[in-house]
Amino acid sequence: MALHAKTQQQLALAGQYFRGGRPEMAEAILKQLLAQDAGIAPAWELLAYIAGNRGDDAGCEQMLRRATSLPGCSPEAFFYLGRILLQTGSAGEAIPAFQEAMARAGEFFEALHELGVAHSRLGEHRRALECLRAALRMQPRSADTHFNIGRSLEALNQPAQALASYDAALQLDAAHIHAWANRGVALAELGRNQDALASYDRALALHPEDADTLVNKANVLANLQRHQEALGCLETAARLAPGTPYLQGSLLHARMHVCEWDGLDSLAREIVARIGQGEKASIPFPMLATPADARTLLACARTYALDKHPAQPAPGYPPRDGGGGGKIRLGYFSADFHNHATSQLMARLFECHDRTRFELHAFAFGRPVRDAMRERLVAAFDSFTEVHEHSDADIAALARTGGIDIAIDLKGFTQDARPGIFAHRAAPIQVNYLGFPGSMGCDFIDYIVADDTLVRDDELDAYAEKVLRLPGSYQVNDNTKPITGQVPDRAALGLPQDGFVFACFNNNYKITPAIFDVWMRLLAQVPGSVLWLFRGGSSEGDGASGALQAQARARGVDPARLVWAERMPLAEHLARHAQADLFLDTPYCNAHTTCSDALWAGLPVLTLAGDTFASRVAASLLRAAGLPELVTHDFAAYENAALDLARSPQRLAALRERLSRARTESPLFDTPLFARRIERAYAAAWSRHLRQLAPVHMRIEDGPAQADSAS
Repeated sequence: MALHAKTQQQLALAGQYFRGGRPEMAEAILKQLLAQDAGIAPAWELLAYIAGNRGDDAGCEQMLRRATSLPGCSPEAFFYLGRILLQTGSAGEAIPAFQEAMARAGEFFEALHELGVAHSRLGEHRRALECLRAALRMQPRSADTHFNIGRSLEALNQPAQALASYDAALQLDAAHIHAWANRGVALAELGRNQDALASYDRALALHPEDADTLVNKANVLANLQRHQEALGCLETAARLAPGTPYLQGSLLHARMHVCEWDGLDSLAREIVARIGQGEKASIPFPMLATPADARTLLACARTYALDKHPAQPAPGYPPRDGGGGGKIRLGYFSADFHNHATSQLMARLFECHDRTRFELHAFAFGRPVRDAMRERLVAAFDSFTEVHEHSDADIAALARTGGIDIAIDLKGFTQDARPGIFAHRAAPIQVNYLGFPGSMGCDFIDYIVADDTLVRDDELDAYAEKVLRLPGSYQVNDNTKPITGQVPDRAALGLPQDGFVFACFNNNYKITPAIFDVWMRLLAQVPGSVLWLFRGGSSEGDGASGALQAQARARGVDPARLVWAERMPLAEHLARHAQADLFLDTPYCNAHTTCSDALWAGLPVLTLAGDTFASRVAASLLRAAGLPELVTHDFAAYENAALDLARSPQRLAALRERLSRARTESPLFDTPLFARRIERAYAAAWSRHLRQLAPVHMRIEDGPAQADSAS
């Protein structure tokens, strides 16, 4: 629609005032024009720019919407509307605005770039890459475009290509803070931790107050067992940006790693309170080793899952092809298909599965590790697929295409986990097993594997999943795990030749002040005794060892009575258990694989069972091993039992004898029996699915599975 000459003159004059730094004069002219005719699109457009220049984003958006609803609107108005919508978090609305701008003006760099960013914000990274690469062809020297391409590649789990894009951005702009920071993320994903630290340091040199980069740097330091330095980074981040999501939980976990206990209880209580209010106070894993109850842990997991891994639109599943003789196709998903605690427990299960009824398919999403365990695992599966360079959506689609019936997540919310795979629905039935000892809080995980010790009848509502309770213990064990024939003598291990050896090989973050108090009282009451702890890979000058020695001294115990076990190969580690007398477990988060190892090696374990899944795993194992008397339920009973055993060599010898028989007689170490039990659970879940019945809690007996009354 053509404008009158006078209107055009007034618009031109308003434009001159605006460009000349007199927006109030321009605004007065434009408002007068619109009072006479509210349908003048260029007037609304210029008013929008004036509002935007003075920081009135809401006014700018409102006026651009008016402008773009009228004939005669320029392509630039659609572009700027898209940009402000993108800035205010409305990426979905921004996309058609950018598309309309290019429909009217042809493709131009700015619109293509912003369209790519909008798709990226929506998680549509392949579409984002198409737009960003088209933009880059127009302006190859755009550092921001290279950077944004890197971000989408990173989101698609292609860290090597992402790294190349970040490097290209930095060649064009060496002061690109975000490129340095994201380059660190990509390097960490590639396992290049030292290079990642150097990249984070370049980012922090440019922007020392970047809390996100400090948190990412702390994560890499923790991976390198440099926990004291990691704690320093997190404390700085907390001081700079105390509201950073999940930061408090990370800070708590870092303090627990180095056994820095001052203020720990109050911090844990504050986090629990914030979780109860629905806040993003902690990721789920750190809370497992705290006194938080099962319902708090569920709330924490739900908040995190909804924020980071929301369920994606339900996909269709291809019809069963009739192949495999009607076998149920199990997909096991993990980053740990190598010499790792999870594989040390599970390798024999894979070998014992009934191949007349089940097909086994592995999806390995961790960086490839070539070792003897990997070779063993590859041989145990019908197919072993490396998917570490695939996106979550692609891995899920690959599993669906392969007809996986039941997808078993062996990682949950532990290090290197990929819950997004299951958010995209890899299979009709999805199961949380072994890696994460608690509920994942996700609508897309159908079942969690447990047992009657771990989850009682009145606790089923503390789990988002339906609970499959196995007979005996939920934790599988390898009944072929080797123990080296040569046991090192005590002197070689730094232990006294005669004194009583209490041992705890749990990670140090599981040690709490209350249990350490008990241990120190035991040392005081048992002359010549020592406490044998696991250093966990951190150097003597960094981490928990120095802190625990100081804590012992503060309690009147000679720090020399704390002896440190260094990391060594598993078979040798199992052999050295013979030189300990009693394993003292930690509350809140017990020994899990560590308990199985101790029992397999013949070392009695004394545990304190709590109110959560993670705090009852050792109790589950001890009961399955036929040693329920080693399960206590409060600190006083735990202390009394430990003291009694330390003073009763005959009782301890009898326990060792029973453990020796348990290796061949106990259901705990009968891997073929465990395989049949978990297969019954899988079959029961699949049977309900085939009958189009919703998942329910089920107690699996050594016979047909029975649905619980709760659902």
